[in-house]
Amino acid sequence: MKVGFVGLGAMGLPMTRNLLGAGHEVTVASRSPGPVATAVSLGASAAASVAELAGASEVVFLCVPNSPEVVEVVDALVPALGGRTIVLDCSTIDPDVERVQHEKVRSTGARYLDAPLSGGTVGAEKGTLTVMVGGDAGTVDEARPVLGAVAGLVVHVGGPGMGQVVKLCNNLIYAAQMVATAEATALATRSGVDLDKLLEVLLHSTGDCTAVRTRLPVPGVVADSPASNGWKPGFMTDLMAKDIDLALAYGARAGVPLGVTATARQVLTAASTAGYGREDFSALAKVVLRAAGVE
Repeated sequence: MKVGFVGLGAMGLPMTRNLLGAGHEVTVASRSPGPVATAVSLGASAAASVAELAGASEVVFLCVPNSPEVVEVVDALVPALGGRTIVLDCSTIDPDVERVQHEKVRSTGARYLDAPLSGGTVGAEKGTLTVMVGGDAGTVDEARPVLGAVAGLVVHVGGPGMGQVVKLCNNLIYAAQMVATAEATALATRSGVDLDKLLEVLLHSTGDCTAVRTRLPVPGVVADSPASNGWKPGFMTDLMAKDIDLALAYGARAGVPLGVTATARQVLTAASTAGYGREDFSALAKVVLRAAGVE
């Protein structure tokens, strides 16, 4: 298929690489010239504008940081969209803002799906992302072949905006997991527990979770964790904070109290203030450990 990709960041560039590897013709656009040059070296074509990209594509991926940027890109796309084009927004944004973008694109005769991602940069590199899709079921079926190039699992979760709601639910759980994992690590360390033994027990007990398995926040315990690799981000602290803000705002509008989520946001705020905003979000544990007197 002829695919356009807008936004070649930590997720977008490896997704583009996988789309090219699957045999799709890919046209790219991004604010930073470096990733565009890399994509071109892999076989992609560079568009002079988002509108030019739209005109060359049957399916257009968006993968940008926030709601205002999605709105900006969609507004630039709309005049150039063909009647059968599918726009796939893989960003994580406000569900209500996303529903407005659905309407904008549908008014042109084109189709729109919100398709946020889970799996981080590792999943993007491996092509094993989970995609939670909101929108028309028939459009989802049409998009599955191209989504299959970047994802191991594609789930249609409901109508417009529902992909974003499910993504926010996922991330608020993950943030809470990480705070609990950090606190458990601090308590165990302060008490003299062997952390390798702690990990062994947790992996076979009710405390097992993704944060424990992949982000136990002490160097040398989990070999491929951010803590063991200079806190290199699979998912940055500032991006998790942005997603938690979205969850809290949407929860308030929905009348759902999110007390644990609000606590996780406080810890993320402390981590960003301490200078860890561009490190992996598991670096929030450094704040927790320091407060416990553990370095």
